[in-house]
Amino acid sequence: MSKEIDLVEAAAAFADSNTTQSHQAYRDYLENLRAMACQMALIMIEDSREVAKWLGERRVAPDGRRVPWLTRIWLAARIRGHGETAAAAFLELAKAAVRLAAVHEEYLMAERMANRSTHGKRQDRYDTSGGA
Repeated sequence: MSKEIDLVEAAAAFADSNTTQSHQAYRDYLENLRAMACQMALIMIEDSREVAKWLGERRVAPDGRRVPWLTRIWLAARIRGHGETAAAAFLELAKAAVRLAAVHEEYLMAERMANRSTHGKRQDRYDTSGGA
């Protein structure tokens, strides 16, 4: 899926990032977002499967009463399903980050092409002297 990352460090870097500093900073921001989403998807799916497995095998409640097998199976399936749904949502987030990076690259390419065709002039796209 993705290389292993330290989720705490990645979250701190994500919170402290300045995406308007440069194009590379924005790329790093999107890559960090993608890596965190993939790691969280992996954590969600693994943890929900472990909890569902543990719950399916548990026969006695903490107070000593027996837990009905239908209740255990239903809760285990529900936890597993919620974990898979959450993991799918995190993977969609990772895909959206990749799509944002592609849009950003297309924008940069269009800017480079516009600068080449006008020999460095900006075609008044960023001119604010006209009262704007």
